[in-house]
Amino acid sequence: MDNEVYQLNYQTTSATSGLVDKLGKTRRGFTNLNVPKPNVDVSKYTTIFEYCKNFCTSYNMKKILISIAALVMLCVTCGSLINGGIVSAGSALLATSPDPVINWGLTPNSREVTPEAPKGGAELLRKHGGMFVCDANAEAGEKKVYFTFDLGYEAGFTGAVLDILKENGIKATFFLCGNYLQEDELVGRMISEGHTIGNHTDRHKDLPRLGFDAMRKDIKDFDEKFYAKFGEVYGKKMTQFRPPQGRFNEKVLKEVADQGMKTMMWSIAIVDWGKTAIPVKPNADKIAKRIHPGAIILFHITNSSMPEILKQLIPQLQERGYSIGDAGSL
Repeated sequence: MDNEVYQLNYQTTSATSGLVDKLGKTRRGFTNLNVPKPNVDVSKYTTIFEYCKNFCTSYNMKKILISIAALVMLCVTCGSLINGGIVSAGSALLATSPDPVINWGLTPNSREVTPEAPKGGAELLRKHGGMFVCDANAEAGEKKVYFTFDLGYEAGFTGAVLDILKENGIKATFFLCGNYLQEDELVGRMISEGHTIGNHTDRHKDLPRLGFDAMRKDIKDFDEKFYAKFGEVYGKKMTQFRPPQGRFNEKVLKEVADQGMKTMMWSIAIVDWGKTAIPVKPNADKIAKRIHPGAIILFHITNSSMPEILKQLIPQLQERGYSIGDAGSL
């Protein structure tokens, strides 16, 4: 490496489970370690032993040994991280945090039972009046499920989705961002056709990373903008909220509750938020396979596949004895 060493360092990011260690590599020369470069004429030595002896005496060996020891310890740590320590380390940090961030994600199953939620997530939700499944349906084994949609912008397919919901007598909750309120006709249809409007914040920011005032403002701003434009025709208070990116902590949940809303997460979702169309039948089948009593299903309407997925999914659910309830009633 020609008088260079590699030093590993850690960068903390919140991209996955709140606090995840990423390994980075910083290249540093010997001069950064304050180790003098040796002035050694290799041609003077006839054996490798003699060369190494002179090499050692030319360097500050104490600093070299400290550097080597540090690198060895770091490599051992890296090995444990790569072999699964990242998750446990992140969990440990979250466990000791005064207000840990929950990154919502579920372990799906095909046994028609409620999936496993992130550690502490379900309890924290319920503590502040939130939900990710209709507990009454789940406990009774009642085959009823609920449709919810997250919308940050219009991709051109929401009208078709509204048509399908209307044809099947389904009432859903549409969680909107501030940007979507410019879609007067579509929002008007949602309201007039009996759907519920939920708060998905004004700017779709990562709420746990915001200061308290900014977090509160992002929630309140959507509420104020919506009622300024649609309040008269909507005629009721907004009661459902969903945090952007599925990320929340107790600070967020408490503020949502203080603003008179409940946080609604989900128990079933697919990767449907891209602009590129996704395979219709495999994704409809995937949702049907994961279905369970009281399920709250999350959809996005960002590509042409969603209307077709709904057309295939709804009959499948009905054939299995499930009804689709009014998500706004939860």
